[in-house]
Amino acid sequence: MISDRRELEALFLSQVGWIERVTAAISRRHGLPRDDADDFVSWAKLKLIEDDYAVFRKFRGESSITTYLTVVIAMLHRDYRTQRWGRWRPSAAARRRGALAVRLETLVYRDRLKLEQAGELLRTSGQAELSDRELGKLLTELPARLSVRPTRVEAEPLSDSPATDRADDLVIADETEAEKKAIGGVLQRLAPEDQLMLRMRFWEGMSVADIARGLGVPQKPLYRRMDRALAEVRGYLADSGVSREDARELLSEWTP
Repeated sequence: MISDRRELEALFLSQVGWIERVTAAISRRHGLPRDDADDFVSWAKLKLIEDDYAVFRKFRGESSITTYLTVVIAMLHRDYRTQRWGRWRPSAAARRRGALAVRLETLVYRDRLKLEQAGELLRTSGQAELSDRELGKLLTELPARLSVRPTRVEAEPLSDSPATDRADDLVIADETEAEKKAIGGVLQRLAPEDQLMLRMRFWEGMSVADIARGLGVPQKPLYRRMDRALAEVRGYLADSGVSREDARELLSEWTP
């Protein structure tokens, strides 16, 4: 563990390129507009040097520095998103229609992208092949929702917030929480590096090439290793009554 401030600063500067790469990957995964993505990069860098490089002082060398920073930045993004826009949950209607509907709803109603922007992002990321017309039809089948991005964050008493959840939303939310606990349980059975690998792939949407660089391992064998880890996760979830399709969707939404 490093304690000298000059060494900590040098370590931070040596990793600026990786920090920017990871923050960019996370921003793309979550469809952040350019201004928000730039803001997140600056915000994350400030958090990393905060309190005389406290994040770097906590690094114990039990993994590579790039692996450690990838996890830290992913956690910072959750804090950044919640701080700026609050928590977001997909509607029951979107969940019933699958992962694409959930992602489309998130991009349009949470991230405030125009339909054509959301469509372009979904197609370029390989998450959809539908045209804007087809995506628009899907969007009309989902309930219109207010954006969770306020122009100014103000604390309000819970009693002042109108209840908008329908009964089926609450039932599905309970089922989802139980399924997420099942995923948490099976991930704990994997080797620590396998857990991190799946989180980087499905939680942050990082490419296998970037994961290989982050973990400091060859890229080609990583595909087989990921397949084995996923097979183990899906097998356990199947025993728990979770379908293959639901397992993939839940993996993309699960946070530790």
